[in-house]
Amino acid sequence: MTVVMNNRFISEKIYLFTLFIWVVVASLVTTTYFVRLDGFLSLYRLLLYFTIIMLLIKELMNFPKTLYYFRFHWQQLLIVTAFFIAMFIVAKNRDGLLDINVLLLVFSARDIDFRKLLGTFSVATFLVLCLTIYASQKGMIANMFMNADGGYRFSLGFNYVSFASQRLFFALCTYLMFRGKRISYPELLALLLATIYMYQQTSTSSPFYLSILILTYALLSIKIFKKEFIIGNFWSKALAQYGFIVALAVILCFCFYSSGNLFHLVDQFTHNRLRLSVDGFRNFGVSWLGQPISFTTLDMFGNFTSNYNYIDSSFVQLLVIDGLIVSAFMLFALTKVMKYFISIQKDIVLACLGIMIIHGMFDPQMLVLRYSPLILFISRLFIMNPDNKIE
Repeated sequence: MTVVMNNRFISEKIYLFTLFIWVVVASLVTTTYFVRLDGFLSLYRLLLYFTIIMLLIKELMNFPKTLYYFRFHWQQLLIVTAFFIAMFIVAKNRDGLLDINVLLLVFSARDIDFRKLLGTFSVATFLVLCLTIYASQKGMIANMFMNADGGYRFSLGFNYVSFASQRLFFALCTYLMFRGKRISYPELLALLLATIYMYQQTSTSSPFYLSILILTYALLSIKIFKKEFIIGNFWSKALAQYGFIVALAVILCFCFYSSGNLFHLVDQFTHNRLRLSVDGFRNFGVSWLGQPISFTTLDMFGNFTSNYNYIDSSFVQLLVIDGLIVSAFMLFALTKVMKYFISIQKDIVLACLGIMIIHGMFDPQMLVLRYSPLILFISRLFIMNPDNKIE
């Protein structure tokens, strides 16, 4: 019994350490550290192999227990098999070794406490934000800027002016899920001030408004009324469970069935991202197994090109790049994830995931692990230690 407990303790520490290092280094790739430091690309490649080795060690320690578990849990085994197939398709179309890392990080998270996952992820993300912003303000790395509405938008040390605010948005949601009902007024105030500062510096509207929305929900739900608004209502609970499917349906309706005035109104509000989604469907189409796509974005001077064709929507990217098979699996898996959090009464988690869904309709980071922990939550579908029992 002691040996089993020691194995579990050591394997958990191996996983959380690996996840922390992975998030930090993979996040630094999106900063101007990457340009400034010689050998950073080699360090990044080393990280990908390091992650595989560490997670294989962790899995070998738990191999008898894993074998025993899946021997008697066929439904979970089928989901794991489908996930592996989906991620190999993703790896074919996207970043190869990076996606294999993501696959292993998700699979290996199945016996890790949910709160420890969130805590590790949020600490790693906040650390990258603080170090990068500090270095950019001190002139240690480049703080790029661009003109916008008579003022300037600053990158704060990241490779593009919106990256810092997107990262803060997901860090904020992750931290709210991590703290849950333990969140305090000073913590909420600190998150609000960080959000306002980020908007003043980067003028990135979507993460700002959505952050204000989820902070307001947390304030009302957890601190003022002490009421679970989503869990306590049948319709909001149903909407939460099928939120990913509803969001995709809404995007497709906007793209193909909305009237001219409505389309242009939504497109203008989302800075032409709806039009870019429509162009993505027209230019690339949708296939069963997806396709690798090299988008045309900025020229060598950092200006938008005339043939810019990047697809911002996470949902449309999923269809166009990863294909129908992967999209169907992801919608199935993420819907099951929402059902899981409903079953263990995680109201603030559902609220944060709902905000992430809205964000993902018009921004591309929803399933990108270096930004968002969302894809890690698929591990809850073949979890070996239920979170409600752990907590």
